[in-house]
Amino acid sequence: MINQERSILPNWCLNRVISFTTIIILLCLSYTTNLLKSLTSDSVNPIQICEKINRVKGPEYITHLILFFALIFRGWWQVGLLNFPFIFYNYAQYIGGEYRLDHTKVFSKLSKELRITKAQALFFVLTISGTFIEWLFWAPPKYVPMGVGWHVIKNIQRAH
Repeated sequence: MINQERSILPNWCLNRVISFTTIIILLCLSYTTNLLKSLTSDSVNPIQICEKINRVKGPEYITHLILFFALIFRGWWQVGLLNFPFIFYNYAQYIGGEYRLDHTKVFSKLSKELRITKAQALFFVLTISGTFIEWLFWAPPKYVPMGVGWHVIKNIQRAH
């Protein structure tokens, strides 16, 4: 029952996909935040900054989608469903054609874009922290025999 595979893909593969996509999303968000902050100083060319941000947005949206499905296939429904508003927001922006930054309108959207990227980064940091804390304090149920399952080390810690 513990760590039972729920799909064709093995759990170790899904765990690596989840870790890799989370790192990619955090890197994209930090890169976008740094580029948007550089626009506030008004010493850089907004055309180049908008082109760089637009190149990052497509892979970020695809990575969000991959992360969502990997979480669902892994069986981590709560975290997967917490990611759904980002998927919906990205989809709505893509359908509405608002996902690309226009260099002529970037300064009017600058504060909104900064708030959105900071909120997404904060969400991912809180999710990672919560998952780590949950893993840290996890103890197997009493019906799990000793030495069985992914968390063998937790069984050892509990037994001694």
